[in-house]
Amino acid sequence: MRLLPPLQHPTARSALLLFAALALTLSCSLEQAATPTPVQSTPTASPPTPEPTSATRRVMLVAPDAAETAIAGQAELALHDLAAGSGMEFERVNALPDGDSSTITLLVAIPPDIGLQSWASAHPLVQTAALGIAGLQSAPNLSRIGADGLRYDQLGFSLGYLAAMVTPEYRLGALARDTSPAALSLTRGFVTGGTFYCGLCRPTHPPYVAYPVLLEGTDADLASAGLTTLLVAPPPTSLGDLGLAPSAGIAFLGPGNPPDDLAGLWIASAEFDIASAIRTLWEQVQRGEGGGTYPLSIRFQAVDAARVSEGRLRRAEGLLEDLAAGLIDTGIDPETGQVR
Repeated sequence: MRLLPPLQHPTARSALLLFAALALTLSCSLEQAATPTPVQSTPTASPPTPEPTSATRRVMLVAPDAAETAIAGQAELALHDLAAGSGMEFERVNALPDGDSSTITLLVAIPPDIGLQSWASAHPLVQTAALGIAGLQSAPNLSRIGADGLRYDQLGFSLGYLAAMVTPEYRLGALARDTSPAALSLTRGFVTGGTFYCGLCRPTHPPYVAYPVLLEGTDADLASAGLTTLLVAPPPTSLGDLGLAPSAGIAFLGPGNPPDDLAGLWIASAEFDIASAIRTLWEQVQRGEGGGTYPLSIRFQAVDAARVSEGRLRRAEGLLEDLAAGLIDTGIDPETGQVR
């Protein structure tokens, strides 16, 4: 019998192949064990970053303690409504702000002036406006409404003109109960406005007074003047303030709304059209424009249609347009109330 070499023996060869297979399997297992299995980690969610919120925009009215009550009230109402309609806050203060001004969209100041020109220069990014303050200069961020000031002489002039239209024999007059420039401008403007309409204004029966008549002081004798139409400055709250009885037969005109006690005797009112002027300014500011100059016109209100016909009212309103355009000189210095 022939013997095979060890590696050629079938049993030996099978054992060798089995050993090789086991070695290969062990090698792969070790390699897999050496390579770490990646672990899927869930990232921790970061808290959301809050979006920055802008501060609420503001509209501001600067009304000093000495400001005219009626002017401040009209300006406040107009600015409050515009601010509310645009989602802004409204503030009324009595002094120019000294804090952060970055949120102020519009600042409006009324007389007396407490330094608006300098404040506007120091805050060039804030749109400002002077309402009825004379003597200021326009700047890119400073607009002027009524650059010549509050023209009480024109207010009185328009009322005198209307009064002369509706007063028989032109028996009209004005009473200045104090010597403030506003009262003197209003009453003297009333007299010149009446004269502008009626000329010599001569009555045809006694008393023969040179109408329109100007009376001054709280002790003026209204009864002897023979008046049937009267303007009083400052306006009275009642007939009792004037020492008159309801049977005196005098009708009244004046600025603003009539006092309750005089409502039945009221012919017409006139006031500065502050709301319209502020709306015009607001439209310019919304467009990013500033530094404009706007007229402060006058309007009639509380008109008694039984005393003032539509035709006469239209004629008087035509006069208002001429006053606003500067076509009529009242002859009164609005700053002092004195005749020029």
